[in-house]
Amino acid sequence: MMKAGIIGTGFAAEVHMKALRACNVSVDVVMSQREEHAKAFAKKWGIPKWVTSVEAIMESEADVIHICTPPTTHGTLVKSALDAGKHVLCEKPLSLSQTEAKDLAEQAAMSGKICGMVLNVRYHMACQRAKEMVENGMIGRPILIHGTYLQEFGALPAPYDWRYHPETGGEMRAVSEIGTHWFDIAEYISGQRIKEVSALFACYTPHRILKDGMMYPDKASEKADETGRKVQASASLDGDKIEVTSEDAAIIQMKFENQALGSVVLSEVSPGRGNHLSLEITGTDGNIWWNEEENNQLFTARKGEGIRKEVFAFGNGFSETFIQMFEAFYQAVQEGRPGETYPDFARGARIARICQGVLESVRTGGAWINVE
Repeated sequence: MMKAGIIGTGFAAEVHMKALRACNVSVDVVMSQREEHAKAFAKKWGIPKWVTSVEAIMESEADVIHICTPPTTHGTLVKSALDAGKHVLCEKPLSLSQTEAKDLAEQAAMSGKICGMVLNVRYHMACQRAKEMVENGMIGRPILIHGTYLQEFGALPAPYDWRYHPETGGEMRAVSEIGTHWFDIAEYISGQRIKEVSALFACYTPHRILKDGMMYPDKASEKADETGRKVQASASLDGDKIEVTSEDAAIIQMKFENQALGSVVLSEVSPGRGNHLSLEITGTDGNIWWNEEENNQLFTARKGEGIRKEVFAFGNGFSETFIQMFEAFYQAVQEGRPGETYPDFARGARIARICQGVLESVRTGGAWINVE
């Protein structure tokens, strides 16, 4: 039986465990540098072995290593797993460095091992149907590709976790964490590659107070706008003063191949938005749109014919997309050959290049950056 090992014990690791159990894959070892976390995770899931070092998990009998750790750790862990002769399934992004991501993709190809990226959104049944419709020419040639990815978890007060530390989360936040999914699904469904990007970032509350693991606006840093109103408002708090430099939100314009234009609004500070990824593709003969909060509904339209809604009555949800992706990945592992049914490291390197281009654009005041 195929054996898996997991590095990390947070939210992503929990999602992986549920999917692995559903796929009947045995998880024999979990690794965390914090002994108490490794022990607790192993006990909760009935995993027979826990370790606290990368060397130990690489020396284990695990055939596949699942990497569920913060982004800046991915490169080193992937290299260690490939050097140890393991297959790898890595959380997104593959790397925050396009150069490192490219190197990892090349090493994976040379190793002959199956290496996948966790880009699960494309496994929604409505997304598969949308891709099929676009490929079959039902909306004609895509000419406008746009959407959003809005979440509320970063709206203050919010937990202070690895996302806000440059040494673990990197220089970006919204782009690398949720933008990766949007870029992937936009290219995947439309069949069009992003050629150039132009971007603007906003961090609305850089000065914050940290108390009991939660971040609040720093009242002392409040400033008045041109009308004299307070830009921020919060109760006075005692705590540690911290500064956040990564973006709360981003607006990104894109030029796709075949002259299609695009845009996306990314936000981690939009109250009421739990997981609102939306995508709309306008073609020369029709329109198609979808969002992940109503994931089993797909809308299409042609001029003068009104809107058609297709409902997937027996569709899938967030957890099921991981199961389907893992099934495709593990089938490739069992067959011993890479396939086209799961996103691989080449795809991860592609997304890393787009994200790096976005950052380059912001650094140059929104200049257009070629990402091909």
